[in-house]
Amino acid sequence: MFSNSFATEIASELIELLVDSCERVQLVGSLRRGKSSVKDIDIIVIPKFEDSRDDSLFGEPVKQNLLDRKLSELCLEAYLVLESNGGKVKRFFRPIQGVMVPIDIYIATEENWWTLLLIRTGSREHNIRLASRAIELHMQLKADASGLLSPGGSLIQMGSEEDIFKHLRLPYRLPEEREL
Repeated sequence: MFSNSFATEIASELIELLVDSCERVQLVGSLRRGKSSVKDIDIIVIPKFEDSRDDSLFGEPVKQNLLDRKLSELCLEAYLVLESNGGKVKRFFRPIQGVMVPIDIYIATEENWWTLLLIRTGSREHNIRLASRAIELHMQLKADASGLLSPGGSLIQMGSEEDIFKHLRLPYRLPEEREL
């Protein structure tokens, strides 16, 4: 476990390094909920992409993921140590003061940003409560944070976390009120 202040300092520094390579970046998890001690750092991001040419003779245009490029640089500099590189979750350790601090970076899109923000903020018990409420309303809150589905099964577009609570007919709860 790490103190909130220690983890927040590490998270803030990393977010500062990533901000130019992301459309959006937000601290989530137990740090967003204001817990006094945490076991890891959770961040969600929407990567930025840049048009460039590939290295082939024909130089076809390609989209380069600026976040992946920045994370690669940070690994090469030994600022981060890669544990796993998935399409939806990238796991790292930050070696600092003789300790390996776990960091999870969740990859979002504009479509799932608000649901991912909600789900990754937690708490687990709060998420279960929201998913149960969705079921009561013949809806589905996807555990993978891909969205809130209407009773007919279509994805409901969200513009904020508050929208999710509103669709579930629940009062909005601040992150620090989501422990249950």
